[in-house]
Amino acid sequence: MSNKTKSDFSFSEIENKLKPKPLFTLIFVIVLMTLFFIQGLKAYLTGLYMGMYYAVFSGQPEYYPILLTLIFFFLPVLTNTIGKKIEKSRFMIFSIYVITIIRLLMAFHLPFIWEVICSGVIITFYSFFMSTFLTLWVEEADDIELNHKVIIIAFSIFCAFLIDYLIRTIGFSQDISLLPPGLIADYWYITQYIWLFIQIPLSLFCIYFTRLHFLRFSTKPKEEIEKKDNFRTLYSLIFIGLGMFLFLLINLFLYPNAIAQYTATSYSFNNILNIVALMIAICIILFVNVDLISNIKIIGILNGFMILFLCLFLFLGKILAYIASILISISLVIMYLNFYLLLFRLLKINFKWEKLKTISNSITIGLAFLVLFIFLHAFADEWAYTFKFLKDLGPFILLLAGIIFSISTWFSIIFKSKKEEVIR
Repeated sequence: MSNKTKSDFSFSEIENKLKPKPLFTLIFVIVLMTLFFIQGLKAYLTGLYMGMYYAVFSGQPEYYPILLTLIFFFLPVLTNTIGKKIEKSRFMIFSIYVITIIRLLMAFHLPFIWEVICSGVIITFYSFFMSTFLTLWVEEADDIELNHKVIIIAFSIFCAFLIDYLIRTIGFSQDISLLPPGLIADYWYITQYIWLFIQIPLSLFCIYFTRLHFLRFSTKPKEEIEKKDNFRTLYSLIFIGLGMFLFLLINLFLYPNAIAQYTATSYSFNNILNIVALMIAICIILFVNVDLISNIKIIGILNGFMILFLCLFLFLGKILAYIASILISISLVIMYLNFYLLLFRLLKINFKWEKLKTISNSITIGLAFLVLFIFLHAFADEWAYTFKFLKDLGPFILLLAGIIFSISTWFSIIFKSKKEEVIR
């Protein structure tokens, strides 16, 4: 393989540059934070759907506080303000501790409303953590190339998704980390605490590694890029693709049984395909040069196929059956690569803000559009009787999310700052 297509990334090289801090600790903490975020987001959306039904449609006031928890999706916009009052590194470490402790509390199966609130807290503090961590590592004056930092981060996030898939494989389509297999009534009180025995050591290890072995960043960042060459605030809308990525995964593609319903195929078959698709995406980001992946023509062709396969899956899934399952798995690979490119561009592109504000605002924009599309899909599917004009439009909303995701990725590649190469 030529040097133009092969990535020069090496785990051992990064390990040497990070010494004395071990690379394993960095990956371990990011994986766990992302895994807890995925679990928290799924638990929150489940609680939100139930809370909306009881509060809005059944008029039960005890569920009104759940509607107020939507503010958690918008609190990350305060990251830069908090970062100016508290040292960013300390704020990052504090966020890790909060996420870890709250996730442990959730494993005890708190009352419904408190579980929703805890899930919202995890979503907010994960955004705080990622915003501060990405900012600190990008600005850190070390010998690690930005491209390699992005690969480490994307690899860690994808590993979290992979673990989430494997958890559901063990749980036979149910997420044992969140929902106990209650169909087995005789073992309800035992099985509902299965994850607790896993969560306790995970939380302890996370706190231990964070306290003693996680990266500590210097207070002298790299020289900032001149503001006059940076993009206007409006261009930050290109990162709505981050929200579309989460929307597509959380609403459909993280659940092999949901894919099976669209295609009338086996759960086990789709679960294996999803895991294989994610592993292929991981291999691509590790071994293929990012310049090749981000080529305008290549990414345009790949996203064209992704939209085509998504259409076939959503509207002809039961006719094509296993063929549709295979095609949507190929689309999943492209979706993961799109997310990788959005993350890459997020850390490289420059707006007329501080880097922390750029990242936190982009994450907030993604979360805001995630909430918007969650409600659109809910009113077109679960609550279709509320607004009849949205009835049966669920597949079209999923398709629209896929199109926006593709456009977002494409535009993020087009916009290149004249001096962004300074950040290396």
